[in-house]
Amino acid sequence: MNLTVGDPSLDPRARRVADAAREAGVTLVSVGLGTAHASARSPRLPRELRGAARLARTARRTVALLRKTRHLAADIVHTHDLDALVAGWVLSRRRGARLVYDAHELYTGFDADPPRLWLALARRLEGSIARRAGAVVTVSDEIADELARRYRLERKPIVVLNCPATDAGEPETHTGPLRAIYQAAAGPGRDLHDLPAVDGVELHARVLGRLPAPSYVTLHEPVPPDDLVSALRPFDIGLVIDRPETDNSRLALPNKLFEYLMAGLAVVVPDVPAMAQLVQREGIGRTYEPGRLGEVLAELAQSRAQVEGMRQRARQAALERYNAEAQRPALLAAWGL
Repeated sequence: MNLTVGDPSLDPRARRVADAAREAGVTLVSVGLGTAHASARSPRLPRELRGAARLARTARRTVALLRKTRHLAADIVHTHDLDALVAGWVLSRRRGARLVYDAHELYTGFDADPPRLWLALARRLEGSIARRAGAVVTVSDEIADELARRYRLERKPIVVLNCPATDAGEPETHTGPLRAIYQAAAGPGRDLHDLPAVDGVELHARVLGRLPAPSYVTLHEPVPPDDLVSALRPFDIGLVIDRPETDNSRLALPNKLFEYLMAGLAVVVPDVPAMAQLVQREGIGRTYEPGRLGEVLAELAQSRAQVEGMRQRARQAALERYNAEAQRPALLAAWGL
């Protein structure tokens, strides 16, 4: 069972679980509520009221998921996100099933100053169930290490990177200014006004949600999940503009990073541990300190040959290592297969 509070057909992680199950010959049923993930921050509410609202939301979603699954059987309950964790644990106990907890994020690291009551309860809940789960899965070695340390797990969580399926389409090349794009969901800590105007660089954005943008940024309509990689091919550089203000933003390896690689884009990312190590190790892009994105883009605009080399290495790395097919053995191991 593929259990999520969102829409399983739209959640990239849940879609990859479904693909892996199909390839492994595992019968799978996906269950979700079809609701978008709520923002991690609600600035109009005082801090502790925000925490109470999150707890109430989790309780509502737990009840809703248990109602939707009351007549379903499963040998494995693959549970996505903290909001679905209690429902997944209850369901696995009722069915005698193996619980796999898939932590897409470091949930208690979303906020620089989190609600205290929510933080205490969320950590106790996540840690208690994670220690009892058949396996814990997450998205980066850095988050895996933090979860293992924080919750005293017997085994380090299994890392399944957020890589898209191998895409056969070839990257496009063109002349003229470099084309840089930010393609991702809208959310806290992602501000299109952090994109600086740079001579020799066209700036583009495709976001799911409403984000105000400077006039020099060309906005594109969102595309279906199956088209995320192909929609990136006309560009040269993929941007990550998540501000490194929280533990989660510093330790995560987001979907968009690997989608950029599969499309054959060089990448420019914040100088934070998880992303910086991957980018520097593979030679696929550049990192930048806060406020210095414009300087890095200006340098790249003066060296198209350097950018093309990064693009070639990015595409090759995606085809060899950073694809969903290469991640499936780790996922099957989490399922005990």
